[in-house]
Amino acid sequence: MSGDEGGRSLEETPTWAVAVVCFVLVLISIIIDCIIHLIGKWFKKKNKRALYESLEKIKSGDHHEDDISNTKVNDNQRKLLASLDSDNIFRRLLAGGTSEDKCASKGKVSFVSTEGIHQLHIFIFVLACFHILYSVLTMALGGLKIQRGLDLQEKRHLGKGT
Repeated sequence: MSGDEGGRSLEETPTWAVAVVCFVLVLISIIIDCIIHLIGKWFKKKNKRALYESLEKIKSGDHHEDDISNTKVNDNQRKLLASLDSDNIFRRLLAGGTSEDKCASKGKVSFVSTEGIHQLHIFIFVLACFHILYSVLTMALGGLKIQRGLDLQEKRHLGKGT
């Protein structure tokens, strides 16, 4: 996964290209969120209560993997899934492995290389982990501060009562 495998590393990729890719990812997620919100409003308007509740369950993340694993799969789908599982191309692409570069075969330079996208995914993952860690830490410290304030109020209240 070094830069000499044919693709540029994220460090060698122009900043504007990385910014465009990040912008597109954020824009797609905002559009999907808006679409889900509009679908929820439509379900409410049309009194589709069960569908609205299902949508809310999906949005909240309360669905379980058991529900997905209990889905019936016909033989053709099972064969397709087995072939995809045995074929490691998809896993290698997701892991940032090398694959044939279509742009390089045409004599062009890719917008962002596969390795650059992989490094960007790792960066976003680490950024998300630290964001969650920082949020949990902020909530914990806020809770401690509130608890201290309640303890001080209780001491003051007991001090005035005697």
